[in-house]
Amino acid sequence: MEQQSKRPFQHLPFSLPSEHDPGPKFFYDNFVSKFMPDIIQIMYAGIYIDDAAVEDLRHTVTEVLKNVDALLLRNKLIQKYQEQKAKSNQKKHFKKYVDATKKPEEFYRDYDYSLLHRTWLVNTYLDTIGCSADQREQWSVKDLKNYNIFKEDSVLVKIIDKSIAKHSDIVIASMKRLSEYKAKLYNKPRYDKANRKVSVEPFNAGSAKQKQELFSMLGIEPVAFSDKTGDGTWSRKNIEEIKKHTPDSQLDLHEIFQCIIDHSYSAIIQNNFIKAFDTYTIDSVMHGNIRLLGAKTARNTSNSPNLLNQPSSGSVYAKPLKKCFVAPEGMLVIQCDYKSLEDVVLANLSGDAGKIGILTDPTLDSHCYNAMGYFQKEVEEVVGAEGSFVDKVRRFVVGVDEGNSYLKDLRQQSKPHTFGLAYGKFPDEHKGGSITQEIFDNYHNVLYPDVTKFREEYVLKTAKNQGYLHLGLGFRIYTDDPDKDIRSINNACSQFWSILTLIAINEINYRIKKAGFSDKIIICSTIYDSIYAYIVPDPEIIKWYNDNIFEIGKKDFIPDQKVQNTLTCGIGRNWSEEINIPVNASAKQIKEILNSLN
Repeated sequence: MEQQSKRPFQHLPFSLPSEHDPGPKFFYDNFVSKFMPDIIQIMYAGIYIDDAAVEDLRHTVTEVLKNVDALLLRNKLIQKYQEQKAKSNQKKHFKKYVDATKKPEEFYRDYDYSLLHRTWLVNTYLDTIGCSADQREQWSVKDLKNYNIFKEDSVLVKIIDKSIAKHSDIVIASMKRLSEYKAKLYNKPRYDKANRKVSVEPFNAGSAKQKQELFSMLGIEPVAFSDKTGDGTWSRKNIEEIKKHTPDSQLDLHEIFQCIIDHSYSAIIQNNFIKAFDTYTIDSVMHGNIRLLGAKTARNTSNSPNLLNQPSSGSVYAKPLKKCFVAPEGMLVIQCDYKSLEDVVLANLSGDAGKIGILTDPTLDSHCYNAMGYFQKEVEEVVGAEGSFVDKVRRFVVGVDEGNSYLKDLRQQSKPHTFGLAYGKFPDEHKGGSITQEIFDNYHNVLYPDVTKFREEYVLKTAKNQGYLHLGLGFRIYTDDPDKDIRSINNACSQFWSILTLIAINEINYRIKKAGFSDKIIICSTIYDSIYAYIVPDPEIIKWYNDNIFEIGKKDFIPDQKVQNTLTCGIGRNWSEEINIPVNASAKQIKEILNSLN
């Protein structure tokens, strides 16, 4: 009973997920049930909306879409795609109508003594005897008798008295000529249509099919695949990641990525945010819905609007959207974020020395570290082979900082490899790719051996044995096909610990109430690893919040944590305006920050 009375924060640090699983009931009783009042309070507080900023956002959407269309129209890679698309479309168009034509044999019919058949038979016969000038459009029996009075042709007599053999050479020849004529009439409009030039619609940045065709033409491999079709999928999130690891020199490609990203966000802004602003905002306050632990990984989900769909910081929409979310009169917005939480969690759970070193040693750089693993000989030619692997990486970092173009290029070349390998890519050199067996082996066995070991020997093995994996605090993720789901369940090991945000909200709410600040500090939203609150512009109260939220946020989530959790904190009049508040900032420092906002 004593353990049941603990606040969620007081359960930290908690045993490693691999060492102790208290079960789903413990998770519900000690965490989920405690978070419910916090989520209700957040939804009740609502998010204050600036109506003028919303109108500016509408205008931004219109301008962005115009710009996307213009940029794609003149982009050289898109033009190349359109040229190939035009050829392909023309070929398909031609084939469509040619395939719809018919052969003469399909129109062939046995002679039936009708006016049509008799006419074709007579005219064909007249051709064979050199009397083509006598041909007529129709040969009635009466006309044929009159014509044959002086001709006295035995074949014509047989045609008149219907005694001509249906399978005689002349009859068959005439029926073939008729079938050829009918086929020509039938096929002419189809050949005319087949030879017409078809137009190509402008590239549609929202078309999954066109994106798949474009990236296939450019030789860019997908990082995710459809469970139904097995084809590559090109979500905005995947394209954002690919863009990060594409060399800066590929300007046309970067432009395409950004256009697709902007187009995607335009739809989200229109259909998710602006629609929600118009529908759910009452007296400039929007009350959306939050679904506690709505995702498989125990992250929250939301709607009306879905705040998880906010544009990334590099998007053209990031600031215009965030300017819509403001503080109520007489208050400010204070935002806190866990810094690189997923990487911190993975480093601690796996115990990988490389991951830990990158996060704890300011003299290291992740891309230099990775490039050292892929191109060790090339790097050593510049920085020397003396010292440990880490020593050489430090010299590599110094060389990049000093502007060595060769080292900077090697660092840049490493990014696509790292991105692909992190998504489970295998050696592809034999298919024209750039990941050799050596690079693959070095990533998994030299750079991050314990991350690989954690995935293969713990995550995959445990999921196969149990049919589920304990992510922490009693929460489990289930799978009936661990080999297929390995990527998602492995990622869940880190993503689950976004729950530290909920634990922090629960704890700060407890302390706010205890300190008597309930009307001075109001938690209004949480997105992944972020916490948003309204706060009065009082230096002492802001200092209290800053001190407490940092103390809560840095608490270890497992015993003997190698990499510490860290928070960043900022304040402003809206979600876009954010001035950093240092850790342990004094009331005097905070007062100066507040003065800068005026």
